[in-house]
Amino acid sequence: MTLTRMSMGRRIVELLRQEGVQAVFSQGDITTRDVLLHAERAGMHTVGPRHEASAVFAAMGYYAVTGRPQAAFGAMGPGVANLLPAAVAASREHVPVIIFGARRHQGAAQAIRRGQWLSAPMEPLFAQICKFAVVVRHPAEIDDAVRQAFRQAVSGTPGPVYIEYDSMMHIQEWDFPALVPPSRYRASAQAAPNSAVAAACALLKSAARPLLLAGEAVQHQRCQSALIALAEKLGCPVVTTFAGSGVVPAAHPQALMFQSEAGQAAIAASDVVLAVGTCFPENANYGRLAAFAANDAQRKVIALDTDLVALGVNRPVDVALVGDLPLTIAQLLAAAPKRPCDSRLPAWKELQARELAANIAAIPERGALHPSRMMLEARQAVPDDTTIVLDGGLTIFYQHGFFEKRGADFVYGAHYSHLGCGLPQAVGVQLAQGREHPVCLISGDGALGFHFMELETAVRHRLPIVVLVNDDHALGAEMAAHMNHIGHPIEVSFTPVRYDLMMQAMGGHGEYVEHVQDLQPAIRRAFASGKTALVQVITDPEANHREPHPFATARASWINADVQDRYGR
Repeated sequence: MTLTRMSMGRRIVELLRQEGVQAVFSQGDITTRDVLLHAERAGMHTVGPRHEASAVFAAMGYYAVTGRPQAAFGAMGPGVANLLPAAVAASREHVPVIIFGARRHQGAAQAIRRGQWLSAPMEPLFAQICKFAVVVRHPAEIDDAVRQAFRQAVSGTPGPVYIEYDSMMHIQEWDFPALVPPSRYRASAQAAPNSAVAAACALLKSAARPLLLAGEAVQHQRCQSALIALAEKLGCPVVTTFAGSGVVPAAHPQALMFQSEAGQAAIAASDVVLAVGTCFPENANYGRLAAFAANDAQRKVIALDTDLVALGVNRPVDVALVGDLPLTIAQLLAAAPKRPCDSRLPAWKELQARELAANIAAIPERGALHPSRMMLEARQAVPDDTTIVLDGGLTIFYQHGFFEKRGADFVYGAHYSHLGCGLPQAVGVQLAQGREHPVCLISGDGALGFHFMELETAVRHRLPIVVLVNDDHALGAEMAAHMNHIGHPIEVSFTPVRYDLMMQAMGGHGEYVEHVQDLQPAIRRAFASGKTALVQVITDPEANHREPHPFATARASWINADVQDRYGR
């Protein structure tokens, strides 16, 4: 056997590269310096965020638009601890991130002591959250650890994994054998069984009113075009989960918004639901409550999923198609019956258009810029091919109601809804798609504040992200709750801050907008600047509590669904 002597840091980079990892998100800490050295030599992106949680969030953004897991590193002690909340988000959003954490030497880490410097037992915490967690105690163990990490991260339901090593071990040299290619240590993508495909096609052929429900895995696995082709062959209505927003453009003649009156009518009328890349999450009523409850005893469900264990958890299914999503969609596309387009779709599209027009007409005009109006105006100025990253509380709902889904990539953690992840995710998205592809973050001011200094990271890496800030000087959802319950806000409103000037001070482009007529020109200037840009839009703080936000009733139903469904109250 031929052995090659190298540092463990170099070996980690070689293992990551052959798995398709293109970015290492890590502060330039002494415990990762050898990894960064060899990653840079290999031509990988090396990005040092201002906070370690942002490393994981950025890796999540990169994955969202490529389907390829990336790596995030944390320094021993507090650096690794800072990774933890983002690892929770990655787990709940089913995003595979390869997380590395340094620790004190095992002699110190395992000693019974008090008052140790930069030391805390982190691996047990990550083990509770991640799909796999391991401590590497010698360079000879790193190959097995990384291979198992990738096996776990990308199999079944994807998720984060954690590898911990002694802080100086990355510079330690060892004689390593030749690399084993991934195809030899983990299974390649598998198609669904032909019998299951045949059963699904039989149901679709006999269906009177089929409906296609698509989730975020369609975007993550980069099979939007194939999904649309399948929908067109079936001729059925298409709705997406909240997390799957944008995988089918809103203007498509078969696309209906899940939360719209038309979307709910199509769901209630369906006799077969084809669910693709979704677990039937709570904000899709578990696929059995609300509109789904109508005629549910007679409704058949076909579920496409990568994970055998995930099927049937949130609702029973009749046909399970377990396999790689692009391969399984291709199987269905080849075998499914060609059906005429559902004759009710034009009427449903017209109903949806009337509902939107009524919602637009109902936007209050109190003088201050309403966040709903902000989204309408922004849609006219943001280029159609822009990848949209979303962050915030009520900002997400205003966006969902009034910012038309024209592109295929809307990046948002709709399950866990971790505030503050949007800006670092946008960094990852921009790195993945290249500087020539427009990327826009739509964020509330509260959410933006969590990791505001990642704007400096974007400037440092010359990433022309455009940030649109819905600035109502408050945490919007909390403001509404306080005003309704207390009558005044307690620590949910903010001092007015000129974020645009802060952006300029970092070397980016800043715009400040108070009036509706100024918004579109400001956004266009921001995109034209070629810099990291921020458009601060001052919106009406009264909107949070004067009138219900878009889909307020739907949101309330998500929160109360389990209690009402299981206990009747």
